[in-house]
Order: sequence, then C-alpha cells, then structure tokens
Amino acid sequence: MPKLCSAYIVLALAVSLCADAGDYLIIGDMRGAVDNGEVVISRSTAVLGSSAEFARVPIADGKFRVAGQVTDDMGRVSLSARDGEGNFKGSAQFILEPAEIRIDYAGPVAGLMVAGGRFNQRLISVWQDSEEYQGVLKDYAAVMGAKADLEEGPEREKLTEEAIELYNKLTGIRRDALREIALAEDDSLASVFAIEMGGLSGTEALNRLDQLQVADRLPTTVASLRSRIETGIRMRDTARTVQVGGTVETFSAPGINGETYHLADSLAANEVVLIEFWASWCGPCRAEVPTLKSAVEQYGERGFDIFAFSLDDDREDWVEASEEDGITWINTSDLGAYDSPVPGLFGVLAIPMNVLVDKDGEILAKYIRGEDLLGKLGELLGEDA
Repeated sequence: MPKLCSAYIVLALAVSLCADAGDYLIIGDMRGAVDNGEVVISRSTAVLGSSAEFARVPIADGKFRVAGQVTDDMGRVSLSARDGEGNFKGSAQFILEPAEIRIDYAGPVAGLMVAGGRFNQRLISVWQDSEEYQGVLKDYAAVMGAKADLEEGPEREKLTEEAIELYNKLTGIRRDALREIALAEDDSLASVFAIEMGGLSGTEALNRLDQLQVADRLPTTVASLRSRIETGIRMRDTARTVQVGGTVETFSAPGINGETYHLADSLAANEVVLIEFWASWCGPCRAEVPTLKSAVEQYGERGFDIFAFSLDDDREDWVEASEEDGITWINTSDLGAYDSPVPGLFGVLAIPMNVLVDKDGEILAKYIRGEDLLGKLGELLGEDA
C-alpha cells in the first residue's frame, strides 16, 4: 500500500508536496457533477474482484486534492466519486505514479477524464485525446441526447442499438491502443500497466508477463495481477461447464450466525432453489434484493428458497449489508471472496451471478433476475390465482 503523507489524508486543500522524489499529487475538479462529497481511491488485491481502499478525501466546492508517496507499487488504481448523500457520480482508472495527475469531470457522457504523468499520458491520453475517439464520443453524446427526449418505442429502440454500437467502438479504440502498448518492446513497465488496464487477458496476458519479468524490474503489484489473471482463467474454464441442463456440485458454508448451512439440505427441502452470488460492494446485487424478497413471499410456501453466498472478504461489511438489506434467506460466506473454492465450483467471473436449480441440482436457468425470475418461478411452481 502506498505510504500516504498523513497531512494529506484529511486535507483537501493542501498545496505543498512531500519532499520525496516518489511523490504523487492527484488534483480533481468535479464541478458539474459533485459540489460536496468525497472521492475514494482503491486498488485491486490478489483476490479477483476485491479491492483495498488506500485514500479517501473530501470534495469541497467541486474540488479535491490528495497526495502521497509511491515506490515500487506503481500500478492501476480506481477513483470513485460520490455526493454528500452517498450517490455514485463517476469513476476513473489510472496509473498511480510519481507525478501530478488531473482528474476532471467532462460531462455526463465523457465522465471523468485523466491527464498527467508519463504512464497515464501514454496509456490513457493516447486514445482518450485521439481524433478518432473524440469523434465517436461526439456521435455517442448526440445519440444519447436524442434518446433521452423520446418515449419508449421503435425510434428509441433504434437509438439504443446505435448507442450500443458507438459505445462498443469507443471500447474497441481503447482496447486496441492498450494492446499495442502491452506488446511493445520499448518500455516493460508501460506494457505491464497496459495489461492491467485491459490490453491483454487470459493466457496471452500471462505469457506476456513472463516475457516482461526477465526484461526489467517490475512493480510488486505484478504478483497480484498475475493471481487475478490465473483465477480468471480457471473461472472461465469452469463457467463453460456450468450450463443449463447440467448439475451443480453441492457445498457447505457458514452463515452469519456461525451455523454451517448445506446446499444439499436446501435442495432436499425444496422444489426449486436459487443459488445467489453477491457481495456488499456489488450495487447491482443489492438492487435485486426487493425482487428476491418478492420471490420468497410469492413462492416460498410452494417450494422455493434462496441459498446465497457472499464474495465479501470482510465480515463486518457482509454483516452490515445483510442487515441493511433485510436478508432473511440462507446467507453464507467463507470470506474468501473469489479465492474461495465455492465460486470456483460455479465459474463465477463477476457478480451478480446466480443459478436456478431443481431439487436434483439440475440447472434450470443462469443469470436470471427481475421479472424473468418471477416469471420462471410462476411457470415452475404455478402462478398466483
């Protein structure tokens, strides 16, 4: 973890930098998105899908400032901004490096833009400031603006399809630029950071890291990056086998109360069970809770139950989220996050993820949510009279 100069952890308006040559300064202007709130900066851990916070500073009058020192732990970090009520207002990924880095709000479509620092200029500005990217971004903004003024209907659906196509183009421009840097031979550090930012993945990324490992001294964060990639490869291999018509492996895990719960027991006691993977930090997961409550209320007495497994790695976060959301169904976790063997059994690459199974463990559906879940349960267990 970077060693933050203590004066900057609580100050948003400090001016001077620490004396060390490895100093970084992150300056942000969030006016137009957030006047007063806070930003949180975190970085990925060795556990796939997990991150550790290392800085949190207030946004005052739309601006923030945070500084500290970075040594051999340069690498990708994520910054998220929230208003005073805790509402999410945007995020950005960038390379933490000894430099002055600017993060500015550029509007509802462009979001947060990053500039400054040798590696950020190469990995981000190279595509973010390109004529091609800016041209597609302009078209995307126009389509999104036109779409916002329309009611549901064929014209709006057409614009939605166009927006998706343009968004995919933006993603492709970014990915292609990062891939080129990841494979370049002139700067091994830049190549590592490009892999972290998504330039390569899977086995190709591991092979490239092996090549780079002997080329130069790499940051300590490479070990975590390698661990995440290896876990992702294993998960993808498993995910291919966990399909509708297949049969799940049962497992046991502790609940918040310390009691061990067995999936096999839930299958034996019910006609249909939803195996739900979630975490306290997963907004879409928690947004689904009202639907899950409705499903239990409507179909619980007809043979439906939920067996949840949290991918949290912090017990306090798991307990707090469970209590806030009022979870009443079986709610388990071994606090191993993606390193736990349980998500590995199901090839959980990202959450929210779930599988709907019958009493024999046969998979009836995957990634089923909202009205689709309620409709499927009605089909299987009978609609309300």
